[in-house]
Amino acid sequence: MDHLLKAKMQKLIDMSLAAGADKADVILSAGDSFSLSAQNNKIDKYQVSGSQVLGLRVIKDQKIGLAYSEALDEDALKSISEAAVENAKNSEVNPHEDIRLENGEKTFESEYKQVDTDVDEKINFCLSLEADVLKKEPKAKAAPYNGLGEGTSSSYYMNHLGTFTYESDYYMSCYTSALIQDGANSSMHFHDSMGRKLSDLKKDECVNESIEHAKEWLTAKSLSTGKYDVIFTPDAFSQVFGCFSNIYSAKGAMEKTNPFADRLGQKVMSELITIKDIPQYQDGFFKSFVDSEGVLQEDLDLVVDGVMKNFYHNSSTAHYFNTETNGRAARGAKSSLGTSGTTKVISAGKTNVTDLKSGEYFKIHSLQGLHSGANAISGEFSFAASGYLMKDGKRVRPVKGVTVSSNFHKMLTSINLIGDKIESTTNKGFFSPLMRFENISIAG
Repeated sequence: MDHLLKAKMQKLIDMSLAAGADKADVILSAGDSFSLSAQNNKIDKYQVSGSQVLGLRVIKDQKIGLAYSEALDEDALKSISEAAVENAKNSEVNPHEDIRLENGEKTFESEYKQVDTDVDEKINFCLSLEADVLKKEPKAKAAPYNGLGEGTSSSYYMNHLGTFTYESDYYMSCYTSALIQDGANSSMHFHDSMGRKLSDLKKDECVNESIEHAKEWLTAKSLSTGKYDVIFTPDAFSQVFGCFSNIYSAKGAMEKTNPFADRLGQKVMSELITIKDIPQYQDGFFKSFVDSEGVLQEDLDLVVDGVMKNFYHNSSTAHYFNTETNGRAARGAKSSLGTSGTTKVISAGKTNVTDLKSGEYFKIHSLQGLHSGANAISGEFSFAASGYLMKDGKRVRPVKGVTVSSNFHKMLTSINLIGDKIESTTNKGFFSPLMRFENISIAG
């Protein structure tokens, strides 16, 4: 933790109160990053960067004022303290948003620290991503995207009531791709990996996955238009799930953009589905301990046996709905107060893998047009998809050039087959058993 940054946050709060604010809090995000990319057996990007941005929120006469700065000298602090107070004067009265938390000091230093890996070792690792793709696959025309990165992040929060929190983290990542060409046909796939040190990164998996799917989809064809059973890979299902995550937002409920706003305590999904938000999930990659208002985060039941149990609340939405915040406030240094979740975990079902994968189904690996093709309120979606036609768990043939369409809310209501084993996305940020959705519309 940087004590100088903490001192600057306190100074900004003092300046804001002196400038006329009734209440104030500050968010400060800082980080350092190192990234490499390779092309044509050369490093074509070598970048070392650092950033810090400070965001101030003040309340004056129940009005909210925001301001931010990337400069932290005394003149900059004075400028944004005055700007935030002035912005508050010109805002509308907001009786719900407040700064109330008196929680002392809490620090959560990451157990993972930056490893002093030799730069040449990192360069060689990055170069080998491209080289291994081209060496392993004769039909690989190129490996267009190859990279290695590492980063540290620090998040600070302080308010005028003496609450102070600090979190830090460190990670490494790598990625590669394969562009396969055979005559006039070409196909490309991309895969990445995350870890805490260089030896954690799954380079061989990145190479093999990129080649395998690019090669398979080179000769892929569409499916005949009709109804198919569908199983999404965890990564693909996470993407679809994310398009409709507003159903968990209390802010969305307050603003009437959450379609389940009036269904708390009601059945909204199959009784087979239980969804939890777990900030420090044991198998999750990133752990979260406090939210953007300094509130300690605990496990949260979202859906239990198909019944909607909770929304994500910050202090403002909690006041609006006459309840308590559950530590899901989200606010960046440059943004206003919102809500957000952490690691999602869907409980395992009772269907074994043999029964889940029996017969014919379409396994979806890749989706395109996610945001333009989804209606977050109605649940309707239509996405371009690639994957494999499967039978009894084995590939029949690769598939691309199809459109999958359905209603996500209805899919989760009518689901009958949920696997008995929890799987994770590549980045270990979303955990779910495989689910088999029946009679989904596929247009070839």
